[in-house]
Amino acid sequence: MSFRDAFFAAYDSARKGHLQALLDKVDFNALRSIATRLHDNVPCSIPALLNAGEQAKPDAESKQVLDQTGGQNCNIDICFADGVVWIARLRFEEPTVLPHDAQTTISISEVGTLKFLSQTNIRVPEVFYHSSDESEIGTPYMLMEKLPGKPLQWSDASAQQKTKVMEQLADVFLELEKHPFPATGSLSQAGVVGPFTQSHMFVSPSESLGPFSTLKESLTAILTHEIDMIKGGELSTLATDNFLTHLWRLEHLPSLLASATDNHFYLKHADDKGDHILIDEDYNITGIIDWEWASTETKNFAFSSPCMMWPVAKYYDGSNELSQEEHEFAQMFQRRGREDIAQMILQGRAWQRFLFFMAGAGVPPYDDFSNLFQGLRRSFEGEDIGSYLEWRNHASETNEASFMEFERTRTGGSHLTSRILEVHGSQERNKE
Repeated sequence: MSFRDAFFAAYDSARKGHLQALLDKVDFNALRSIATRLHDNVPCSIPALLNAGEQAKPDAESKQVLDQTGGQNCNIDICFADGVVWIARLRFEEPTVLPHDAQTTISISEVGTLKFLSQTNIRVPEVFYHSSDESEIGTPYMLMEKLPGKPLQWSDASAQQKTKVMEQLADVFLELEKHPFPATGSLSQAGVVGPFTQSHMFVSPSESLGPFSTLKESLTAILTHEIDMIKGGELSTLATDNFLTHLWRLEHLPSLLASATDNHFYLKHADDKGDHILIDEDYNITGIIDWEWASTETKNFAFSSPCMMWPVAKYYDGSNELSQEEHEFAQMFQRRGREDIAQMILQGRAWQRFLFFMAGAGVPPYDDFSNLFQGLRRSFEGEDIGSYLEWRNHASETNEASFMEFERTRTGGSHLTSRILEVHGSQERNKE
């Protein structure tokens, strides 16, 4: 077995083991009783338990369970005698990912977001109950409506099917535009903007950045927070490169802010890669799900193209070329007389790249990192920008005082800047 195969086999085994540990904690009899009480005392059953025997626990190996399990939650169907189906959304309590208090904040925000959206013309699951207390069934959970349809697999759809989905998605954009917010952050309760709930925004288990009334305040605070995490060693992957690229962002922040076209903020899905959209067999959208980590963002970013439309390979190579679908999506708004939103789609790369891979959101391998940053530079400075290594060396010299202080903090003062640059430059030239 190759190392790659062994790694993924071990990962899959660990994932199933963690899932089984979660399921073993849950009191499914209590869950059924609560669901029945909330649904006018209509009896219910849990299909995942049908073959569980005396243990009365779902099997983490079963396809029925695995198909509805994501990175943060496991969704279990609850079927009532009157034909209604709910989902019990069981949250993984994983302290190595986020502390309990932070996960509770995220869950409350998701509920608030769904309640807000339920007052719009956007179809989302209705939330019937949620609890952050483990004492009820053994783990935090949420009871919500199960919408019809299946997750959209964008890459599998034909051009005609994609067009049909995009026309409906344009309606969703225009509906979201009707509901501006005065601040940027995540919804803490229906219609009220609170602190951000993305994991890298937390400054402590119970405190996160935001809300902010201006975009300048928000982006400055986020960049400063991430620079502090890099300096403190919390974000150690490609630390020097991350530090320098964050200084670049701070330097170019005024240019980005000058391109903002609106002082309000609009709700944006945090993971719009396609499977957040539910469709029927005719590609009619039946609902939009997974609003965890959603936030209110500046209009230029909120109404830029969803990442499912990006030409991913070209994007990671540093190209800012738009996909055919992105051009088509922009044309849909032009036909509706909304040239302003069309331009946000056509000119959205600078915003997408500026916010795409901040340090806390996950650091890609070096080659991807350098290519992605080169793409960011091109979106601001044009195509003639030179190599990443040339930029890196120049940035180290230009920001010499900040860079030397950063290296002293990170290495305990044991290396001189010239030696660091010499070693790193040699390593990177060997990669070329």
